[in-house]
Amino acid sequence: MASGAEDAGREWTRLPVQWLAEHQRARKYDRADLCCGMIPLLGGQVVRPAYRWLLRQRPSQLLAHIRSVTDPDGFVALKNQYAATGHAGANDCNNALNRVTWIVASKGGSVHDVTIGDCVELQHAIGEHQSNGYHGKHLFYALLAGLGVFGPKAPARLKTVMLPGQLTPAALVDRQGITCTAIRDLLVDYLTERAVDVDYTTLEDMARTLAGLFWRDLEKHHPGIDSLRLDADAVTAWRERVRMVRDRHGTPIRPRVNAHTVFSWVRTFYQDLARWAADEPTRWGPWVAPCPVRDSDTDHSMNRARRKAAMDQRTRTLLPALPALVKAVERQLKDAQTCLATGRETPAGAPFTTPAGETLLRRAGVSSRVYADDPATDRRRDLTVEEERAFWAWAIVEVLRHTGMRIEEALELTHHSFVAYQLPTTGEIVPMLQVAPSKLDQERLLLVSPELGEVLTAIIHRVRRGQQAMPLVSAYDSLERLWSAPMPFLFQRRCGPEDRAIPRNYIYTCLNDALAASGLTGPGNEQLRYTPHDFRRIFVTDALRSGLPPAHRRPHLRPPDGRHDPRLCRDLPRGRHQPPPVLHRPPPGAATRGGVPRAHRPGVAGLPRPLRAAEGRPRRLRPRLRHPLCP
Repeated sequence: MASGAEDAGREWTRLPVQWLAEHQRARKYDRADLCCGMIPLLGGQVVRPAYRWLLRQRPSQLLAHIRSVTDPDGFVALKNQYAATGHAGANDCNNALNRVTWIVASKGGSVHDVTIGDCVELQHAIGEHQSNGYHGKHLFYALLAGLGVFGPKAPARLKTVMLPGQLTPAALVDRQGITCTAIRDLLVDYLTERAVDVDYTTLEDMARTLAGLFWRDLEKHHPGIDSLRLDADAVTAWRERVRMVRDRHGTPIRPRVNAHTVFSWVRTFYQDLARWAADEPTRWGPWVAPCPVRDSDTDHSMNRARRKAAMDQRTRTLLPALPALVKAVERQLKDAQTCLATGRETPAGAPFTTPAGETLLRRAGVSSRVYADDPATDRRRDLTVEEERAFWAWAIVEVLRHTGMRIEEALELTHHSFVAYQLPTTGEIVPMLQVAPSKLDQERLLLVSPELGEVLTAIIHRVRRGQQAMPLVSAYDSLERLWSAPMPFLFQRRCGPEDRAIPRNYIYTCLNDALAASGLTGPGNEQLRYTPHDFRRIFVTDALRSGLPPAHRRPHLRPPDGRHDPRLCRDLPRGRHQPPPVLHRPPPGAATRGGVPRAHRPGVAGLPRPLRAAEGRPRRLRPRLRHPLCP
């Protein structure tokens, strides 16, 4: 630190040379001698530099020498763990060993002294000081965890620690920086009560609205305010500010689309306090005040009609282009597979022609990926990645258009979702697909058509990669901020040395790339854009256009009168007092994605669904969080 070597980075050797020149002393060594002298200092842990110095050095010889003198047995055990887990490739192994070496060189100790916090700190340092594409590689953590360095209860993946989890109501409120302590405590208590009825995404939106857009905005324009009883001028000015989206300087940018939702949260907040005061007057009574939001402010029937008309027009535009999209993704997959196979067979440096007529030059390398240079664009192409994205674009299009599932339901399909049922009357084997609940807390079964069965078979064959069982991976729900248990998800792919569940943003990337390559355009000659939910709307619309009445449009599309597929419901087994199995989604009712109960009461118009329980159900009937040791 005092010498300035850490700031100099790779040019640290010029500092002693410059010092000798300033003091007019003879120079008896060069840069190579200085680097060789630094190796025993780092290996003996005499010097412990920071990550910003270590990450700027060339790791070819330096880190290998450090491993040879610092805990060599520990690094040999890491190599054996790498080979025992079935991984292959010297690059991935060296990268994992280098990361552990960086930790040992900077923190001291041995391999078995590394902690999870050291791994997280290293990952942040790599993201800050390096840009070589290895920031997301966490194989070194998996090897350390496999050796038992972190103990038996350590998370299986480093991302489990690095990605944010659910925040408490107090943390959600404190992010807005409320000045009044009494109002802050009130909002924390209110959100704690409501957290039982809503999912985390809704709770986060409530905290952002009540603490940020409502009370923090009032504090900025009315310093010292500490009461929910607001005067008419303050209410009018606040309503006008909420209707516009503003930048950090307070300048209006555009009208707020969901202003009615903000008003609904505030109105429900005041009405909940008034009702709860009847049960607990000491706790909630002092905060009862007139509601500053009128009932007309929460009306969004006009916006809902406009949104419905826009969605209908979008469906009418995308439905005729669906057959062309299906053919385009099939053609892109075949071309990508042919190009990849040709590239593998072509020797390094030799040209080859793609199905699209492009001439590429095979690049040399020892990686399992196939790279080629495009002379026309003068850029390198990863043929392995192109084939992978083409496959998953084809797979998601086929799965969504044949099932009408939501994107979260498709990504949660596992190898255990398949059910083979034999009908007792005919002996016919009916393949079925069990769909986990997403928006409503009830599972359902789907009939697997021959076309869908071929797609699912191709997915399983790709994920297995010749193994007997599918890899077990954990999926991260970015909305609920929770990790699932390790499961054999169908939508998973190989990322470097590890298997990962496919996230939602990767699906969007594959779809957008496929649409851009297809060249499909709309009536205005603009490029068409499909979202995963568009396939669900198209599925329902196509079912209605084919002549099926709304009450019979496929058993998994939530018929309003609760009817079932007579062929399946007649033959599926059930207990003596068990009702017929539900093979569709029930009407809107009792739960949200992930199985968290969602409040709902039909007949209350103009309010978001999570608000209806607080207005329509007495508070004494709502479930409350209680400690398991306290009655």
